[in-house]
This record gives sequence, structure tokens and C-alpha cells, in this order.
Amino acid sequence: MKIEDLRQNFPEMPADLRQMVENEVHRQIRTVSQGRRRKHMAKKTIIAALTAAMLLGTTVFAGILYKMRTEPVGKYAVNTSISTDGSETIKDDTAAGEQPQEVLDIPDVRMVVSYLPEGMVDTGSGKYSYADNLYKGGVSITFYRMDTGDTQFEMLTTDVRESENIRVGGHEGVYFLLHGGEGEEVSFNQRVYVAYTDVHYVMEMYAASDVTKEEVLKIAEGVRLEPVLDENAQDAVHAYNWSEHLASRGEAALRGETVDDQNPNGSIPRSAMANTHTIGESFAAAHAESPEDDWRGLGNVEIKVTDVQVSDNISLLDQSMLDSDGKAQLQKETDASGKLLPVRIDYIRYGDGINSLNEVVESREVPQKLVYVTVEYTNTGSGALDEVLFFGNLMKIEERDGQMALYRERAPEGSAAWDEAVPAGAAHFAEMWYYDVHGGERHNNYITNLEAGGTATVHMAWLVPEEELGYLYLDLCTHGSAYEFVEDSLAVGYVDIRQ
Repeated sequence: MKIEDLRQNFPEMPADLRQMVENEVHRQIRTVSQGRRRKHMAKKTIIAALTAAMLLGTTVFAGILYKMRTEPVGKYAVNTSISTDGSETIKDDTAAGEQPQEVLDIPDVRMVVSYLPEGMVDTGSGKYSYADNLYKGGVSITFYRMDTGDTQFEMLTTDVRESENIRVGGHEGVYFLLHGGEGEEVSFNQRVYVAYTDVHYVMEMYAASDVTKEEVLKIAEGVRLEPVLDENAQDAVHAYNWSEHLASRGEAALRGETVDDQNPNGSIPRSAMANTHTIGESFAAAHAESPEDDWRGLGNVEIKVTDVQVSDNISLLDQSMLDSDGKAQLQKETDASGKLLPVRIDYIRYGDGINSLNEVVESREVPQKLVYVTVEYTNTGSGALDEVLFFGNLMKIEERDGQMALYRERAPEGSAAWDEAVPAGAAHFAEMWYYDVHGGERHNNYITNLEAGGTATVHMAWLVPEEELGYLYLDLCTHGSAYEFVEDSLAVGYVDIRQ
């Protein structure tokens, strides 16, 4: 699964979690080869030992027995660590990037998932969701490669409602139910860690509220890691090196930041948006320094936003293009005549997740509008193109203190103190939730065929609080993001659709 496919395939989750995962996937795919260090002389011995360990289904390796431990922190957080059985957690003094003595080598492995609930399907790159609710829930599985030693693992999980130490597939683990996910909207409110100390990996599973705890544990029970014999195998797990995670965490601490504080692309100089386009202007879908786009054919595609309509009803939409979930969402947003209802804005005061939780301190309702955009894709090359990817992110940008910044409503004087204003329902979605051209194997956001000189027209739509119409820019780069300024998107150029 390619990184551009993830634009449509990401399940709905909180923006901070979504961006964290998305950024990490970008990094993984661009550095797949970095984690494949091998000691060829020991390879056969390692493979034999791993095969035996996997067949036994135990956490015993090199004579060491490991335990995954949890410790409460404050009212709502839990610290998870790995220690040797019958002892306190070992803090290995091995320098980051070096292998501790008990780790002979860390093999490349592939993940095998032997159980999925009825109706759940593989949507690629460790993500699984229900077929009738694709890309909006399910589970997402990632791995940490414990290159600094298994006992270096330590993870603080915040906003914990309940936790339970588990043993799945012969491995130590822990299950968390987090606060959130009580409403109708699907959210990723479950977390699972499992220690595969026989191969020196830790699994991190994000599970959504549409999966029961029982099914989450069954999925975890069925996950196993198999050694990859072929160094060039494409199905090897792309894990995060724990040494890099520690280094990133340490750099943030030195700057006095938490992970959530890090937003290097939240604002940019005005000059960085010099390539912004107007409605009716044609521009290249790929920029000159983006060779990975050429093989997909986007180097021969020009884009033009030809029209932007704003409406207080949904008559512009062809509802046959929506799945059942999309139709159900629109029913909540409209009255019997199809007119849009006001959108609720919740004002949230952040908790630290340790001694306090996020809290809605006030709410208000404002009119909302449908923003309906017509986009043309033209093949300027000499040959036909198949399966042309398209995507649209709606960005809200304002000029603030001489910089171009992502728009954020600020608390007026005299109001209750709050940190973020969050619109409810479909107005919360910045990625296109409506489009009327479908293709590809999943019948999603691809133009099936684009003849030389031909043009395909795509309509995209969003719901937007009326008071935010003056901040709208459209990012049509397939590497873009609605939650930060991305270099590829700036090079291609945003489209100014402010109303």
C-alpha cells in the first residue's frame, strides 16, 4: 500500500493521533531500508533460534524471562515497561543505537494475523476495518524495534479508564480502555501493547470503539511474527527503531516540550505561499522535485479548480455517491427539506491525561454551509493514464503576526478558558468526505482512465461553519495534509477559495 493511498484510507480518529501516525508512516516508507542491519555470520543460527522460539510460543530467549509491567501514574495515566521476571525494571545503560549484550541480532519479520472478526477486512499497512465501515474504525497495528534492548521499553499511556495485564499468543501484554468513544462517532479509545521479546519487537495496537474488547484481544491473540529469510522481502514489518523514539523524546524534553507541543509546521512565512493559485488557474499536479510522482503519471497531469459553490442545503450532492455511513451522517446534518442545520462548536479545555481529562467547558451553535468544489484533471502527456489518484484537503489559513498560520478560533475576553474549538459532525472533517468519481480496486478516489489530452471532472464537498468561509484554501496535492503545512503541497501550491 502506497503512502498516497493512506489519504483516503485513514480511519477517523482525533487529529493529533491521526497526524502522529501519518507522519510516522511517511518516515517509515521513506526509510524502509534503514532498519535492515544484519550480521551474516550469525544469520543461520539466529533464524534457527527464532524458529524454535516461535514454535514454543514463549517469551524465553537467551535464557532471560521477561515480564510486561504496569504502574499507575496520577489519576488517569499508566506507565508500561518491560523487566526480567522476578526483578525490578532494568534500566539498560547501553547507549542509544547499540545492542545490549543479550540481544544477538534483531531479525526482519513479517506479521501474520490469523484471526479477524466477521466482516473485518485487511485495508493494508497493518490496518483492518469492517467492510461496511471501511477506513473509519477497526484496528491499526504498528511495531517498535527494540534496538536498545527489550528492557528499555517504557510507555506512558494517558486518559486511561481501565487497564488489564494480558497474555496473548504466549506473550506478555497490556490492554487499555481510554476515556472517549462513548458517543456515536467512532474513536480509537482502546490500546494494546504486546512484547515479542523472542524477536525484540513490541506491538502497539490502536483499536476503535466499533470493535469490542473481546474481539480486540482475539485479534491480538492471533498476531504472530515470522522471520523473513529474504532480505528484499516486501512484506517485512516496517518498525520504528526504539533508539530513534528515545532520541526524539529526549530532544523534546530538552526544549521543554511534550509530544503534543511539537508543531513545527503550524505557521510559515507569507513568502512560502507565493505559489498559491486562484480559481480558474491551471497548475501541475506534481512539482519538479517530486520524481516519485512521475511513475504514477501525475507529472503529466494539470489541475484546475473551475468553480466553488456555497449552499445552505445539500441539493448539489449526488447521494448515490455516498455510502450508508455518509448518508446517515447527512441525515443528522439536515432537516426534512435537505437544509443544513446549525453546527455545534464545542470549546475544549485540555487535561494533561494524568491528573485531569479534556473537558467541554461551553458550546454554541452557528450556521453551516456546504462548500462544493469542481476540479478538472487534464492529461497533458502523449499516453493514456490509468488509476490516477486524486485527493482534496480543506485548509483554514489566516495571517497572524506576519506569518501564515492554521486558523484557530481564540477565546474572547470574559469567556471560560478553553484551548480548542471543535465543530461536531461532518464539519469536523477536513479531508474530502464527498467525491463523485470512483475507481481503483477499492472503488475509491481514483480516476480509472484518463486519455491523452483528456479531462476528468471531479466534484468534492465539505461542510464548514459559515464564519470560517473566509479562511479556506484547497490542498490538492496527494502528499498533503489538512493539519500542517507540507513542503510538497507548498511546491504544488494551494488554491485560494476564500469566500
